[in-house]
Amino acid sequence: VLIFSAGLADVIEEVLRQKLRRTFKNVKIVSNRMVFDDVGRLNSFKGKLIHVLNKNEHALDMAAPLHDQLGVGICEEDEEYAYVKQRTNVLLLGDHLGDLRMSDGLSYETRISIGFLNDNIEKSLESYRKAFDLVYLNDAPMWGALELVSRLFSTEAS
Repeated sequence: VLIFSAGLADVIEEVLRQKLRRTFKNVKIVSNRMVFDDVGRLNSFKGKLIHVLNKNEHALDMAAPLHDQLGVGICEEDEEYAYVKQRTNVLLLGDHLGDLRMSDGLSYETRISIGFLNDNIEKSLESYRKAFDLVYLNDAPMWGALELVSRLFSTEAS
């Protein structure tokens, strides 16, 4: 699982820990990592900031370093870094048309994209339907995406 986010890796990791109550060796987070001082104040961020317009495969090179679920750095020479770059299946979730660029540069065989359209629905619905494979409206829950993933895994196993 490769999570690209313009958010905060530290927050994503904590939410995953609390909600899933376990960690996964195959979860890699490409996001902004906070650096704190000795008293716990935010000092800076590691590497270049990742934002909605540069949140794509090239963010792997920007995240300094690439982080796994425990915040452990992975250097470019690491076999896990190479493994991430060689993923062939992409499940892309986004709430902005620009999020479709997250898979730019990856050599994937299959990509399923799910769009979440929350604002300007009447104006944007047609372009979202053309761009994404599935579109959920009005801040829809993730159940549809979770069901899709469950079906993909059950099909793969049989």
